[in-house]
Amino acid sequence: MDDFTRGNDYPQEPDPDDGPAPSLGPSHLLIALFPDRGVQRAIEAHRKDWIWTKSSRFPPSQRLHLTLHALDDQRDAVLQRLDESLSDIPMRPLDLVLDSSRTWNNDIAVMQTAEHDGLRALHRRISFAVAHAGIATRTPRLTPHITIARKTTGAACPRNPLSIRWPVNNFLLVRSWPSHPARHEVLASYGPGENDGV
Repeated sequence: MDDFTRGNDYPQEPDPDDGPAPSLGPSHLLIALFPDRGVQRAIEAHRKDWIWTKSSRFPPSQRLHLTLHALDDQRDAVLQRLDESLSDIPMRPLDLVLDSSRTWNNDIAVMQTAEHDGLRALHRRISFAVAHAGIATRTPRLTPHITIARKTTGAACPRNPLSIRWPVNNFLLVRSWPSHPARHEVLASYGPGENDGV
């Protein structure tokens, strides 16, 4: 057990006064980064190094993501404006590194990225694009993370150093259906030379 750590006393944990995420409808929109299969496999390998409780629940690899913005679902006309606004964002490749994992007080386990100016700039541009599309929403403070487990009270994360390189070339607009069966419907992909449209 000496190689594992418990607790939530980390400086990058969101402040309690940030409050809970806004309540979203039966489906909602995510603007997010999704790891490719190689990074998914590395995350799976890291998850196996944890000590989990029987109650812990794990999102499937293909649904792992880093959320940049979460929105209520929108009518088609607004969705079209959002797509056009997001299409104007210059997507420069990002070389992210997942370099820490921990539990948070809200009963989830996360992996976090090293600080990256390009990621913060992308988040700002996306927030501006959402507002430009006429969608009124609170711009969340960015605490870049991938949720790797839920119901994690009593789980213990490994202390061994973590460094998973994550090259990112695009971001996705996704409709998320959280109720059973939970799934993500990709509406568009934004990156060099790609936009699937909505």
